[in-house]
Amino acid sequence: MARYKVLKSVAHNIGHSFTSLMNYADDDYVMGHILRFARSTGRDTLTLDFARREAGPPELLAPPISEVPARYTEWFWDLVQRHGSDRSLVQSATLTLRYDIATKRPLRSAPQFIESPFTCDVRITDIRGKEYVAHFDGWWYPERLSHTQRDTRPWWKFWAGREHVN
Repeated sequence: MARYKVLKSVAHNIGHSFTSLMNYADDDYVMGHILRFARSTGRDTLTLDFARREAGPPELLAPPISEVPARYTEWFWDLVQRHGSDRSLVQSATLTLRYDIATKRPLRSAPQFIESPFTCDVRITDIRGKEYVAHFDGWWYPERLSHTQRDTRPWWKFWAGREHVN
């Protein structure tokens, strides 16, 4: 028999995974990419609607993270099943990530990185109207510094441009 109570764990697990160091894409964490996009567009809130299979705004989901909402939506429904519940018990389910892009501070251990606070709220409502909520907050920074490929060398060419000294 499908259970309702496990939806609290599903909310926690999906939110924890989204905000974790395991959520990586291309050259930065997904959270870092979203923060970088938020700062450049002024759009500070990302919403994933698992029940409707929608996500937005699109400005926050550019490559290399454009496929993240579809991946997390599939994983969300898989979690519902694996936890012993059923999608027929879920009326709505959203993940809302919000950055305070107006607030910035240098990362203490590496001041070249600038971090901003975030909140991430996952809300699942079952067909009886009961809500299961998980809340996460903290600070994040993009690890991908804003620079062009011309400004950097591949790691194996670290000696290029140096004079040979005997």
